[in-house]
Amino acid sequence: MSKILLLSAGTRPESRNNEAAKIADDFICSELNNDCSLYDDFFENVPFLRDYNDDQPEYVVKVRDDLIEISKILIFSPVFNGGYVSHLKNLLDWLSLSFDDYSYNELFKDKSAAVISSVDGKGSNAGNAFNLLSQQLKNYGLNVHENFFLFNEDRKVEELKTNKKLKEDYFDFIKLFINS
Repeated sequence: MSKILLLSAGTRPESRNNEAAKIADDFICSELNNDCSLYDDFFENVPFLRDYNDDQPEYVVKVRDDLIEISKILIFSPVFNGGYVSHLKNLLDWLSLSFDDYSYNELFKDKSAAVISSVDGKGSNAGNAFNLLSQQLKNYGLNVHENFFLFNEDRKVEELKTNKKLKEDYFDFIKLFINS
């Protein structure tokens, strides 16, 4: 099995996106016996990219080093005003930079990404956010899974412990992506 990279763009440690990422990490590592790396807290650990010649921050180098070894990325993205959060794009922009013997966007080539989002309300803007994020991921050179998984007021992350059907749907989405 291959190593899976999980990037959670939750805006606070206890966010539902971060919780969904922790549950996915545990499932992938424990149940599917895959090696995983989970990163979050991009807004605290990753300064905004101002110039492509800037030295890459230590946190970005850690993510980058794991990204070299993987073929699949699960991205956990909140939805703000029908889009995805800026600190996620900022991290991805840092990762797209050339370094050592790697050229621009080379780390993303021939890798696949899937998106999971947890939102307040029904998530009527989530489809638009997924389309925007999906297009940006394709711009980096990633192959994007055609569907995304949405947690909303009817399918809450916190119900994964008690709602067998929701848990099954969530884990099936993850397995389908990993095995694709």
